[in-house]
Amino acid sequence: MVLVMRKMSEICNPVASATPFSYVKTEHICGRPLGLRFDKKTGDLFIADAYFGLLKVGPEGGLATSLVTEAEGIPLKFTNDVDVDGEGNVYFTESSAHYQRR
Repeated sequence: MVLVMRKMSEICNPVASATPFSYVKTEHICGRPLGLRFDKKTGDLFIADAYFGLLKVGPEGGLATSLVTEAEGIPLKFTNDVDVDGEGNVYFTESSAHYQRR
């Protein structure tokens, strides 16, 4: 697991020689977070990622946990925003059921 995490870190972290479009080659591996919202009551951070669906990071930080990758048996293709209401209900949007970013 440590080797996998180190390799991902090497792939996903920009380097000094990166260009403005360097991320395009690896974003399907590293993710593309498009929407971020905190639950003010719990401190959880919810992430809408174009490739990985809906994720959550707890108030202590660490790795994101996958919450939703499909809806009614259909894989999410381009999750783009998330919101959390005062009751803790989480809402998210998806731009396309047919086309993924890549």
